Amino acid sequence: MDKEKFVSITNQFMFNRVMIQKEICKDFLECVLNKQIDDLIYKNAEQAIEPRLDFKSVRLDLFAKTKHEVFDIELQIQQRADIARRYRYYQASIDTTSLDKGADYDKLPISYIIFVCNHDPFKAGLPVYEIEPICRQDTSLDIDSGIHWIALNCKDYKKTKDKHLLSFMEYVFTGKIDKQDKLVKSIASAVDRANEDREWVNKVFSVSTIGEDWEREVRIARRAALKEGEERGLKRGRAEGLQQGRTEAARYDSLIEHLFAAGREGDVLKASKDPAYREQLFKEFGI
Repeated sequence: MDKEKFVSITNQFMFNRVMIQKEICKDFLECVLNKQIDDLIYKNAEQAIEPRLDFKSVRLDLFAKTKHEVFDIELQIQQRADIARRYRYYQASIDTTSLDKGADYDKLPISYIIFVCNHDPFKAGLPVYEIEPICRQDTSLDIDSGIHWIALNCKDYKKTKDKHLLSFMEYVFTGKIDKQDKLVKSIASAVDRANEDREWVNKVFSVSTIGEDWEREVRIARRAALKEGEERGLKRGRAEGLQQGRTEAARYDSLIEHLFAAGREGDVLKASKDPAYREQLFKEFGI
């Protein structure tokens, strides 16, 4: 097999393809949550693993559920400053699709959003972050929201006390296969089987290349926004010019986030190349 075209578990499409396998997903959830999981039902299963040109958008491609619980499992390889807002957006997506029109709020299912990260998402050195609403004035209060946000910091897998979870996190971060761990062995085998589907692998690499080009365009646009702001302010002094540049870059970052949330990826590239259209979008989103 061509090693240059081996898709690992840290590829979003591979991760989805593996987690769509019910027994693996069930074992993973039981490992992370330390509880037994009932039979899983998937939503949007086929779309979750099919490489698409719009894969950079923020959306729920796949989530699994039981009778009373919903689970969204997401791979987060890149460090993101907006990760808390992403949790919020995903939570809103789950809630709006889980409650029938006119139904009481107590019908909302218990939800778990699990981010599998190859970095420390909150930079506090914890291997696992468990986040739930609390009362700051009295943290002992039981706020029964049914919301559970979990982030696995696979980078710091060695700090994990649970050996089973450590093996999974080590595999994600290093690729090392613990042959004594059933979950890791199952995932590694599923990855190997998926790589035998060369048509799918080639499609994944094609889309990933487009994604890299897209990210490069965004980086160039951000630098252009910074330079443009600096040039505008240079006439009023260098310090003010630098500050103006930072402000322009911050506005552009905010615009990108708004366009992501609205599923308007095409407008990101258009805005990066057309200053007039970018200004139009700034006005549209009130930025």
